[in-house]
Amino acid sequence: MPGLNTIKPVLWDSQVRLPDGTLMTGAPISFTENASYCRKQAERMAEQTREVWSKARYAVERMWVLCSDLQAQIEELARDDGFRRKYASNMLRWVLDSAIEAVSTDMGNIQVYDAQKASFLIRAHRGFDETFLRFFDSVPAGDAVRESAAKSAKPVIISEVANSPVFRSTTTLEVLLDAGVRSLQTTPLMGRSKAVLGMLSTYYRTVGAISKKNLRRIDYFASKAAAIIEWQNQAPAR
Repeated sequence: MPGLNTIKPVLWDSQVRLPDGTLMTGAPISFTENASYCRKQAERMAEQTREVWSKARYAVERMWVLCSDLQAQIEELARDDGFRRKYASNMLRWVLDSAIEAVSTDMGNIQVYDAQKASFLIRAHRGFDETFLRFFDSVPAGDAVRESAAKSAKPVIISEVANSPVFRSTTTLEVLLDAGVRSLQTTPLMGRSKAVLGMLSTYYRTVGAISKKNLRRIDYFASKAAAIIEWQNQAPAR
């Protein structure tokens, strides 16, 4: 009877395919054969892992190259005056739409100050017909509402336009009433140098004061509009 040291231990694999193609279940496999199989599997998995990491590293490197190229294209576009104007106009429309929705109205505009014309020109608007837009397309800097807002650097609020001395017996009052405006506010857009860059105005179809909560919301969007105008006005680096 052989001693314990001469017995070759075996493992029973669940399935083994013989050289002739026969599939056997419960075939004995020695520890040596099993270790060799495990080592080959480990080597195969290690090779697959190295391949995955290699592809991942290439993807990351490629991503950084694309990001660098994209940044260069963005900087090039930012130096183009036409692109800057179009981008600023789109962003001002977005700011105006957001402000209007935040204060639950459906009318408003953003005017930008044109130093050469000494007037405020409409750059974004919502809720008005052509008659209103033509009338307010270019508002002189000496306009009572805008002059007051510019001098005080604070919003001008008119809770009832029909009875406001600012508009009494003026064509402006007729245009406002025809557009359905019964109250309004105009907030100056202040640059970092404290210069007035424009105005953000919201208009309401009902008479009444504007809540402090809504004024804070308007002030937030006014700061965003001012930053956009200031960015556009900056001379791009060449």
